[in-house]
Amino acid sequence: MTRAKWASLLLCLALCVPAAARGGEASDQIRGTIDRGIAILMRAELQGDAKKQERRALLRKEIYPRFNFEEMSRRALGVNWRTRTPQERQEFIAVFQELLENSYASKIEGYKGEKVVFGKEVLDLPYAEVRSMIVTTKGEEYSVNYRVLKEGSEWRIYDIVIEGVSLVNNYRSQFTDMLSRYSFDEMMVRLRKTAKSSGSG
Repeated sequence: MTRAKWASLLLCLALCVPAAARGGEASDQIRGTIDRGIAILMRAELQGDAKKQERRALLRKEIYPRFNFEEMSRRALGVNWRTRTPQERQEFIAVFQELLENSYASKIEGYKGEKVVFGKEVLDLPYAEVRSMIVTTKGEEYSVNYRVLKEGSEWRIYDIVIEGVSLVNNYRSQFTDMLSRYSFDEMMVRLRKTAKSSGSG
């Protein structure tokens, strides 16, 4: 499977899979968010294309607070983050979040009954890694690890790794390549176009 396909599977599984086993505090919070997201997807009155915008708005409200998009953006931009102004950073965070949402919304809604069993939770405060195993309806298994950062009493996801492939690292490779060929402003124009086009589905 290509890195692009792995990245697609990463976020889809992270947001769409009902948890099947208890873990620590971080695991409990992630599982709770996922369970509530699944409940939205299963609501009879939200089915069909006519309810797409309402369904996605509810998913966004429930799921996105569990993600630390600033930390994800900082890591995805890598060394280039340091040279950006505060305004440029905020613009990048907004565009990156929109790109993620528009790229994966339809995949999230394509939930097919996959299951996850949470495993070991590794703490290195304020960070942690929640390990899990995804089991598809065909019996295929994939390791999925959630990298989280604690903020107050909340654990928020800043990266997802499946079978050793990191969502953040995948995007960092793409952004590094783009910035080797384009200016930051030119890259942002391209990312906005990509986010807009991916949001039409």
